[in-house]
Amino acid sequence: MTITLFLILLIVGAIVGYYSGLIGTGGNIILIPVFDILFHYLKIPETEVVKFIIAHSFFITAFTGLSVSYKQYKVKNLHVKEVMYISVAGMITAFFMTEFIKNGSWYHKSDFDLVFFTLLLILAIRMLFFKQPPPPISDNYFNKPYFPIIGIVAGLISSLSGLGGGIIVIPILTDILKTPLIKASSISIGVVAMLAIPISVSYLSIDARSAMQHVLPMQVGYISMFISAPVLIGVFSTTGWGVRTAQKSNPNTLRLILGIVVILLCAKMVYGFIANSYT
Repeated sequence: MTITLFLILLIVGAIVGYYSGLIGTGGNIILIPVFDILFHYLKIPETEVVKFIIAHSFFITAFTGLSVSYKQYKVKNLHVKEVMYISVAGMITAFFMTEFIKNGSWYHKSDFDLVFFTLLLILAIRMLFFKQPPPPISDNYFNKPYFPIIGIVAGLISSLSGLGGGIIVIPILTDILKTPLIKASSISIGVVAMLAIPISVSYLSIDARSAMQHVLPMQVGYISMFISAPVLIGVFSTTGWGVRTAQKSNPNTLRLILGIVVILLCAKMVYGFIANSYT
């Protein structure tokens, strides 16, 4: 790894850590396009590139989510019951869907890009053009029977898009269950971390040298520790800053930030679709 690449990955990690602490969606929204560029630069075969992107994204997200959740605990904004009610069904779903993707060749880069783009567009519209309803008088909603259903949907979306489930958890909590955004973000990052664990385990549990055409330095399964380490150093340095900023921020400002980030990524993907159509 060159010094330049190390510094780039370190900066990406710092941005991901701050963003995850601020918004609560895990940072996959930033990691996926970065890893897409990186693994194409490293000449990962098209048949494997989606697996490399999702594997690295979720491996880093697992540690990011746990780091942010710890910071949320320190500011007394950790909600374990809600996280577990959503996560258990989601973890099971995410693991088996990941195994299905990992052990087959049916899910191609074009499918991945379409799922990713569609979910980004839905999230952008939701965040930019729909205001959060006022919170309910009572906060006793954590035992709702449809929480496992949210987990299942989040697990499927995580496995297919690499986005971590926060893209569905936050809108449902804020716009349907009328949860304050600060609390919803804390629940979301906890769920994202829990969903990332079984997906990471699945991608780690494969013999890279016998099953892949391309092996990166210090690679375990589909995950290169050589690439992941500088990103994680950056992540750990800024998660607390993001959480503290979120505690002081206006919820509408946070929704606007998320919406703008997503719109920029959508624009980048549209440009990529157009460019590919002429090649």
